[in-house]
Amino acid sequence: MNKYQIIHDELLKKINDGKYPEDAKLPSDFALMNRYHVARETSRRAVAMLVDEGYVMRIKGRGTFVINQNRYSFPISHVESYRELAARLNLNERTQLDAISDKDVPLVFDYGEQVPLPATEIVRIRYLDNEPVIIDRDYVLKDVVPEIKSLSASLSLFELFEQKLGLVISYAKKTITIETANTLDRQLMTLTEPMSIVVIRSETFLNDGRIISFTESRHRGDRFKSVEFSRRH
Repeated sequence: MNKYQIIHDELLKKINDGKYPEDAKLPSDFALMNRYHVARETSRRAVAMLVDEGYVMRIKGRGTFVINQNRYSFPISHVESYRELAARLNLNERTQLDAISDKDVPLVFDYGEQVPLPATEIVRIRYLDNEPVIIDRDYVLKDVVPEIKSLSASLSLFELFEQKLGLVISYAKKTITIETANTLDRQLMTLTEPMSIVVIRSETFLNDGRIISFTESRHRGDRFKSVEFSRRH
């Protein structure tokens, strides 16, 4: 295992174990260099991974601090299934399949077609720490996957597409809006008061250019964050 991965894993364990609680300052790059006998680039890479995963943030001139872990870090710029995200971040999660039915893709996706797009609608509720925090509605196009009768909680759609059907996912286009929780949101998420919902709508494309699915993910605003790296050069 690379040294930066060892440093990352040990720091993450201390964060998860509460040895570095919220707002705690992590050891400096210099301290990590001395502790693990590595170059500065190695220690910085380990910490950068924690930043990217949403566990810590760097404040210029002050250091690196642990941030509120009550929010999960959702990848906006990555094409990643929820199961992959949960495994990568070691989330305490479970998925409840709410319904599978035939339904045309809703016009809210603005796909520009003059005729309806027949699809299989799959509705799932995602729980974190036994709280319902995400409602996922996937619309899998029938001209690509004619029928989906069942889907186990342990199998993601990406796994179905790639491992079971031999399709290759290439990229996704995503839009993000902030909306007020509607009546169904409040019912499925057991919300007792008005709340903002982060809504991510996406189109997923195969490597041959076809759209395979449209997805609407509705996230509780108080449990959502997105941490991404942006570089000028």
